Amino acid sequence: MSPEAPHQDQHRAMLIAVGCETLAFVCSLVAALLADSLTLWANCLRIGLELPASFFALYVTHRILRAKTGRFDYGLGKWEDLSALINVPVMIAALGFLTVRAVQTFHHPHPVTGTGFGFIILVIFAGFNFVLLRRFYQLHQKASTPVIHAQFVLYRNAAAASVLSLLALGGTQIAGSHPAAAYFDILGAAILALIMIHGMTILVRHSLSALLDEAVEDSLQIRIQRALTETSGNYRRLHRIRSRRSGNRVFVEVFLEFDSILPAGQLIECSERIKKHIERSAPGTEVWIVPVAT
Repeated sequence: MSPEAPHQDQHRAMLIAVGCETLAFVCSLVAALLADSLTLWANCLRIGLELPASFFALYVTHRILRAKTGRFDYGLGKWEDLSALINVPVMIAALGFLTVRAVQTFHHPHPVTGTGFGFIILVIFAGFNFVLLRRFYQLHQKASTPVIHAQFVLYRNAAAASVLSLLALGGTQIAGSHPAAAYFDILGAAILALIMIHGMTILVRHSLSALLDEAVEDSLQIRIQRALTETSGNYRRLHRIRSRRSGNRVFVEVFLEFDSILPAGQLIECSERIKKHIERSAPGTEVWIVPVAT
């Protein structure tokens, strides 16, 4: 498989996702206008505010697919992390809108009618959400990137939101003209808000840690340390290890002190031996051995 193949798969998945979300937004907007249901408005707003982030993610996958080797070795991966982080402010805006509408509905409850079309739309796009969730899960397991992780979180939340929205909307239909219908509607919107908060927390934690060049996770650092211990006969002393993530790539710099009388050719051989052993022990890493003067 060529190095571009995973990015091609991710780009195709993003094209399909953006197309489905655009259609879902139009249909959800019509359904919300017909019924004036808080649950339907929550779904419409969630999809509409996620669209700009999805288009940006599509642009990022396109840039990565066409990137030239040697350009933006670190920065292009940061675009992926930034794309994931863009989901956060739109989620905050959605939560603000839902809070205002929920308070208004709570103080002035009204029967929720005309939800039949909205219920059908929710059923159809719940199916699309589960299909896309499965696709992004496969891509996440195969070759995860911040963009794919963000889309996996998005569609995991969207699938859960679709099911819960159907339950809430079903409750309003059963309640009919009874005032309780409005409270079923508020409950559905409140659950959607909690789902968005959960997704927002995950995205903030993952994206900021990468954008601020946080060191890689402990499990990976342990594998790097173990590999260095296993090749300790090739160097005199370990000075430090510096690591960072950029997209789905991990860059590791290992500062080692070698014997001062070691010939240059032998120094290169030892460095290459250590580098390859670390990369085998910690797949997905790109390792540089930096000799340190005594």
